[in-house]
Amino acid sequence: MTAEPTSRERIAAITTEFLATELEISPDGIGPADTLKALPGADSMKLLRVVSKLERRWDIEFDDQAVFSAETVDELVTLVHTYVGKELTTP
Repeated sequence: MTAEPTSRERIAAITTEFLATELEISPDGIGPADTLKALPGADSMKLLRVVSKLERRWDIEFDDQAVFSAETVDELVTLVHTYVGKELTTP
């Protein structure tokens, strides 16, 4: 049985991939509990580029307040998962 493309695990993998690419670090060095701003090479502009890529990937638009409240990798994954779920249930 295969997981659907928008499963939480898939979202986590893609989010980690986007972070690793933007920050030029190994995805293996990124864990769910890691603070986004504390990741090597992270700054506000790079993190906003990751958020923009996530929005384009799933054709969603985050509320600014929600984006800035995500402090860890897992919180960002939860945010994406929540918004993707909303898009799937919106007629």
